[in-house]
Amino acid sequence: MRITAGQFRGRTVHCPPGLEVRPTSAKVRQAFFNILGTRIVRSSFLDVFAGSGLIGFEALSRGAARVVFVEEAANQGKAILKTIDMFATDPDGMGEAQLISGDFRRVLERLKGSKFDLIFADPPYKLRYGSLILELVEKLGLLTEGGLVVIEHFRDDVLPENSPGGNLNKSDYRLYGQTALTFFCRRQSSQ
Repeated sequence: MRITAGQFRGRTVHCPPGLEVRPTSAKVRQAFFNILGTRIVRSSFLDVFAGSGLIGFEALSRGAARVVFVEEAANQGKAILKTIDMFATDPDGMGEAQLISGDFRRVLERLKGSKFDLIFADPPYKLRYGSLILELVEKLGLLTEGGLVVIEHFRDDVLPENSPGGNLNKSDYRLYGQTALTFFCRRQSSQ
């Protein structure tokens, strides 16, 4: 699997063989980052259910200042660390990269108080964690004002229009074959 754009364009991301991983397709990845545009530059990015870390590494390649990878599978975590080490030797440097291993619920709890501009979550489609992710992000205050949560899911899964507390509102929905991306924006407080 290769990075499609930015500083690390064409570089390979490590993925352990033999594991059932459903990486985000190049088409969906490119569309996602095209939608984000320059928002990615100097952003703080959280990659939940990171798998190989491809989305997070693409974010670093495109200028994210900080990426936190959340992955439970030990083999996938090792592959992410291997890629971090490989990219860290780039003469132009890269943004900050961190892996936090463990169940996503516990990891998000540990991140309480941290703020991210962009959160991308790609849970296994059959688990349908989209609503739970929104609830946790809102409850734990993980998103900056005006920040985005983007959930990749199976096209037939319907996500709510708003998070339980109403602070995250659906702002966009894109369909790519059997894959959907649903965007939620955190409301900015009126001052």
